[in-house]
Amino acid sequence: MNMDQKQPDRAGIDRHHERIIDVASDVRSVLEGNRSDKLLRLFDYLLEKSLCGETPSEQQIADEAFADDSGTDGSQDANVRVYVYRLRKLIDSTFAGKSGPRIEIPVGSYCINLVDRDEPNSLLRVARWASGSSLSLPVRVALLGLAVMTIGGLALVWTSRDTDPLAKTVAWQPFEGNVRPLMIVIGDYYLFARLDANRSNADAAPQLVWDRSVPTREDLTIFQMLNPTKVEDSVDYNQQFVSGGTIEALSNIRATIAKVPAFQGRSLRLTAASQLTPEMLTNSDIIYVGQFSGMPLLLRDPLVQASGFELSKGNDALIDAGNGERYQSDGMILTDERIARRDFAYIAGFSGPANNRILIVAALGDAGLKEAAELAGDPDQLLAIKADAKSTENGFEALYRVRTMKNVNIGATLILDRVLRASGIWDNSENMPVYRPIEAFKLQQANP
Repeated sequence: MNMDQKQPDRAGIDRHHERIIDVASDVRSVLEGNRSDKLLRLFDYLLEKSLCGETPSEQQIADEAFADDSGTDGSQDANVRVYVYRLRKLIDSTFAGKSGPRIEIPVGSYCINLVDRDEPNSLLRVARWASGSSLSLPVRVALLGLAVMTIGGLALVWTSRDTDPLAKTVAWQPFEGNVRPLMIVIGDYYLFARLDANRSNADAAPQLVWDRSVPTREDLTIFQMLNPTKVEDSVDYNQQFVSGGTIEALSNIRATIAKVPAFQGRSLRLTAASQLTPEMLTNSDIIYVGQFSGMPLLLRDPLVQASGFELSKGNDALIDAGNGERYQSDGMILTDERIARRDFAYIAGFSGPANNRILIVAALGDAGLKEAAELAGDPDQLLAIKADAKSTENGFEALYRVRTMKNVNIGATLILDRVLRASGIWDNSENMPVYRPIEAFKLQQANP
């Protein structure tokens, strides 16, 4: 495939396509210097498909890009994954240390995207990638929603200049007077890829796996150490999952903060829980939106110390430390869709490690999370909270019982609210058992 022959007519493409071709010329020059015919053919093929809005499969690449003139089946002649991996590395090295636009081949997809590091709305590429990728539908929907909400959040316009009743509630009043940036942290989940162990189907897409025992890529490394036979089949694809309920809750929170005068003129950032750093935690006011299971340890550990609740091992129940009462979510078990299910919504606010403010909008499941976000924007519900912790560093917590039928929430009842025991949580580390996963694994094998 010759680039000069196959390059699309610029008169018939938009400026975005022109920029891809311009940036791609840098990579093609490097490929020509390397004298790798297969990498060059692969690059030209993926570029042409990407400009047409197509994402080819592995089998298509093998048959169309790697099939030689004699008609040899490309799947026998080349390992598509190996050559795509090599091409990704070459592209990364071409743009290493350079500013401005670049191209990339996202992991898990066989298309070429333009990334403009100087363009605030470059997150649009997430939406374009998710819409055409081989990811499962729930993951694609969540990624699309995340991209839309991220872009919308960055372009947030403060529409209310009058004092809203929300501004005087226990949840939002403590944000007054702060000038720090506001960071919304969304709960997410780490996914790793499970490849076809037998490699029997070269066209099979990797299966993305969510395993509660593998919450981070570091834990995947430990998992591979404990299961050496699965090392080649369990791969880090740098993927995170955000639930649909989290996206809906995020939309409600965005609408709520637009009404609170304390946030007018402040910069707003959105980050995934897995990307939260100690620097972000101390430099910004924080609003966490997500399920308890997706909450980062940087927030969960201090919250657990201050709260009167304990979180169950499976993250599906809150246990009152005072009387042992268990608040269990019905989760996704549907015995009869005509019967209302039960979930629990949770709202808490307390001071951060640098006298910044942290608000937690969380739940055990998606139903409770959507309701928690609505409650956080309802001044009547917030004014009903008796725990007056607006001007103390201890903060408050409130728990609501949520009833839902199918996808519709049909009611929320305040169960309890109380002052948190937040004094000193940032100074004293909680006593935690030493993390020895290999010993724990051996013990589990010995006592199945």
